[in-house]
Amino acid sequence: MNSLERAKIALERKIPDRVPVFELIIDQRVINGLHQGMSYADFADSYGLDIVLTGTPSSNYRQEMIDESSGTFRDEWGVIRRFTDQTVPFPIGAPIKSEMELNNYSPPDPTDPLRFTQLEELLARFKGKKMVGMHVHDTFSYPTYLVGMDNLLMYLIEKPELVNRLIELSVEHTKPLIRKAVQLGADLFVFGDDYGGNTGPMMSPTHFERFFLPGMKELVDTAKNMGAYTIKHTDGNINSILDMIISAGFNGVHPLDPEAGMDINEVKKKYGSRVCVIGNIDTGKLLSESTPEDVNDAVQKTIIEVAPGGGYIISSANSIHSHVKPHNYAAMLNAARKYGDYTHLGTG
Repeated sequence: MNSLERAKIALERKIPDRVPVFELIIDQRVINGLHQGMSYADFADSYGLDIVLTGTPSSNYRQEMIDESSGTFRDEWGVIRRFTDQTVPFPIGAPIKSEMELNNYSPPDPTDPLRFTQLEELLARFKGKKMVGMHVHDTFSYPTYLVGMDNLLMYLIEKPELVNRLIELSVEHTKPLIRKAVQLGADLFVFGDDYGGNTGPMMSPTHFERFFLPGMKELVDTAKNMGAYTIKHTDGNINSILDMIISAGFNGVHPLDPEAGMDINEVKKKYGSRVCVIGNIDTGKLLSESTPEDVNDAVQKTIIEVAPGGGYIISSANSIHSHVKPHNYAAMLNAARKYGDYTHLGTG
């Protein structure tokens, strides 16, 4: 069984030969800490990642540098961003300040060949061998970038029709991007918009269902109707909206962060017949501060508890950010191979 087959079986909630391995983002500094100068693709090969993924959606859009000294630039959406010590540039300025500006706003071309450069490189190397995925947005991130997070959340009450227009713009941008990516050979889409903080969603469940869920489902349907798999990534405590997220039709849900109060065992018990659970190795204290021995033990415990019966993919509980100790991440991957064999795990 190769990596592609293994990932497909797990996402179909069945039992593969061993637990598949996935990671949303791996900071290059962590890779360098293990093998200086190694590419992401080489790392995926060397460490047996079963799913490979393009970088964050923002990396597929052109940048116009505004201030090199501070790392500030404007992207194709008109969003002003700034590079930080993390992988994803932080948005600091929104391009739309009024409904008039929205009326005159045109989003970038979703089928510009630049959008697919990373995807095509991964497909050329891994198609048919590993599951090749594209990291995309669904219905929350683009609206927050375009008007600002605080404004968007206020508009849910004050200007609901404006929110609907922003979401429609986002969906209509992403649908042709998905179609083009599948035509090129993409197996998977990971929808990366974060809806939660450590204490709960950033909006009420009622607002999530009214505004964000319909477009999310439309995008999932677009991908699945073309034969692709889908995973929903969202940080935070999403217990109050998880049933709705799963109802959108995702094959997998990620990362079920224990630090945010997400219990992966409980999620699998409740929803394991409907969705593959993905996660949830702690990136805070465990991967960033503890020892490889601690990581080994935590991975073993998680696999023993969550993997039986299939429908589980192991990953970190967020992403492999720059503060993760490289040798702890290596220990996580080694432990996943050591303990993830279903010959020893049973069928649940």
